Amino acid sequence: MPRPDKEESVVFDLVEDNGPGDAPDAGPDAAGTGPSLLSGLPRPSRRTWVIAAAVVAAVAVTTVSVDLVRDHRRAELMRTSSVGVASLADPPEETWSVPFDVAAGRDSGARMDQQLVVMDGLLVMPPVSTGSSPDGSVTGVFEAPPGFTDIVAVDPGSGEVAWRVPVEKSPVCGPTGYDASISTELLVCVHGPDDDRRVLAITPDGATRSRPLDLAEGERAFPGPDGMVVRTVRTGEPIGYLACDESRNCPPRILEQGRSVRVTAEDAGTGAERWTSTLEFDPTLSDNCQTWPANADPSDAPVTDPDLTMVNVGAESVSVEGCGVSATLSVAGVRLDPTDDDVIGQVWVSELGSGRFAVEGQAAETVVVDAEGEILRTVDGWMQPSRTAPDAPDDLWFVTRPSGVGFAAVREDGSEAWMALDESRLALAARDVVVVNRGNRLLGLDRATGAKIWEWADDDPRGLVGFRTFTDGETIAEQLLPQDGTGEGALVAIDLGTGDELWDVPLAGSVVAVDGYLVDLTSDGVRGLG
Repeated sequence: MPRPDKEESVVFDLVEDNGPGDAPDAGPDAAGTGPSLLSGLPRPSRRTWVIAAAVVAAVAVTTVSVDLVRDHRRAELMRTSSVGVASLADPPEETWSVPFDVAAGRDSGARMDQQLVVMDGLLVMPPVSTGSSPDGSVTGVFEAPPGFTDIVAVDPGSGEVAWRVPVEKSPVCGPTGYDASISTELLVCVHGPDDDRRVLAITPDGATRSRPLDLAEGERAFPGPDGMVVRTVRTGEPIGYLACDESRNCPPRILEQGRSVRVTAEDAGTGAERWTSTLEFDPTLSDNCQTWPANADPSDAPVTDPDLTMVNVGAESVSVEGCGVSATLSVAGVRLDPTDDDVIGQVWVSELGSGRFAVEGQAAETVVVDAEGEILRTVDGWMQPSRTAPDAPDDLWFVTRPSGVGFAAVREDGSEAWMALDESRLALAARDVVVVNRGNRLLGLDRATGAKIWEWADDDPRGLVGFRTFTDGETIAEQLLPQDGTGEGALVAIDLGTGDELWDVPLAGSVVAVDGYLVDLTSDGVRGLG
């Protein structure tokens, strides 16, 4: 058969024969058509066709099964992160609700500022303390804020209250945060009247262990990370409050003298000492030492307290702030901020996770240290707070350059991969895309090059701005909140690869992700979105 011309269509007539047992082809038929090209081949039997169909079906089933396994693995991975949601395929609806013991009431438009922590997949919410600041220095008359009166653990999938633990006066618990990013195996609370403060240790199943603190005069106790209680006390002779007298003679603008702070960490359950550190007093502005004495009327003028001391707890560190002192210590008691005289101005220490910390000051650089204070690297600029998807590689740092315009993606070796210009902040670092927030716009940038892949803008004039971003690995959900802090927000789903908007639902409160579920914290209670 001659080779056909490339532009000539070729038609094959498939002529059925009777299989290999029949007579050979007798040649051209009456119409002059040549023998079938398939006439020399055996005809597939019915069994062959059944087997072939079964293979095709098996391939299809296998493909679906692989997809299901992949989706399941991705969902399980997302459950490990405070930015991860098992699925954002459909608009979420309320699946359960748990009302607060003290609700805000119908006339309240305020958004919740609830401290919380994750324990073995449960959302645990301590009560909001009333009538006292964390250091116990203010006990004026305040209206009870909305929230629970006990420590309450809620299953984020079903809304079932797993357990409740009652607490006494002025409870302070830790470690806790606002975005469900802190998980712990032991929640530590300090509570009770000033003359009988106690420590309460709670495990993920709600079991408790309590003991008295037996505080010395002037000593205060705070919950710490890693199952610790942190005690602070000023050393030396007391100075007392400083205030303006009737002749308007006021404390000096700069306090040159003050007492050092001794910080002691002990095991919350047993009371065994873990470490002690002494923080020396540094001259400071008296404005940094203002407070209201216990039982004072908040409308009165503040006084200067040279002994003012506060403790803030992270997942892996303890920060001690107060009059003439400012220091951050790791759970091992190692001071992470520099103490040499060459450092000018205030220094900030932020947790980067996995035992790494960013140390930043007035100098236009960030020093990254480990829990032992060893310097890992120095970066030109200031580290941007990073919400990182659990499937994203750990290959880039996101740093605001000294110019203050945009931020840079920096490789592990310190070289710059790309630069995001204009006023922007990092919303989410995903596997292949970096999501950037610019006002009411979101940009999806290629993780490798920084090139813009897509752009999304909120065209509805609602006065909303991006607040928090979640992902299931394929879609992001952007939480938009009112700029003035009151009123209704929104949750918008956007395809992570294309930037296409998938759905938009109203939002009553502030959303967090716990164990792969979305939970909305409103002024009246907690509700699940599924």
